[in-house]
Amino acid sequence: MSSNTLPSILQNGNLLNSYKQVLDLLSSAYWEASDLASKDLIYGVQQAISEIITALDEEDIAALTQQYIALKPKIDATNKALGQIKTEVDKITKNIGTASTLVAGITKILSMFP
Repeated sequence: MSSNTLPSILQNGNLLNSYKQVLDLLSSAYWEASDLASKDLIYGVQQAISEIITALDEEDIAALTQQYIALKPKIDATNKALGQIKTEVDKITKNIGTASTLVAGITKILSMFP
């Protein structure tokens, strides 16, 4: 199976790299979060992103098509939670740098899914 048969979103490393970047940013946001509900939201999304990264980081890229199809519901749910974090980022962290970098990373991921 050639890489051309993969879903377009998997044909380059942008999706995987974007999730890795946002995972790192969420770590900062977690420690800056001002309340337990925000920390819980961030932690849950971190766990989901870690699972997505693990699934997408497999050696055999050809097998990713089936994995992606199976993973799509989790990706959709995670992206919905990322949208919530993006909307509520000003309540989660008062650090403007963390907030703006996190919003940019989330926006990049969400833009990959039409």
